Amino acid sequence: MPRTRRDDPDEDEDDWDGDEYDPDDPETYPQGLYDDDGPPTVPCPHCRADVFEDSERCPRCGTYLSAEDRPAGAKSGAWVVVMVLALLAAAMWAAGR
Repeated sequence: MPRTRRDDPDEDEDDWDGDEYDPDDPETYPQGLYDDDGPPTVPCPHCRADVFEDSERCPRCGTYLSAEDRPAGAKSGAWVVVMVLALLAAAMWAAGR
């Protein structure tokens, strides 16, 4: 005997609540889905605090946010090895002349 379920939902039922959703219209987004009404922020490159996108200085640490003033990233050991090998190659080339 085949199994049957008594609580099967009606196939004619529709769970749609009737609200129209338009992905191009923020007014039709479900409530709380895109809750970013505030101004755009970016992280400070020095202290990682949220800073308004058009700010020149970080209000937390006071440093300028321009690319020229960003802290230098950690240099890898591979860069040093490449430079040493280049200097050795130049020295050997000069000695061989």
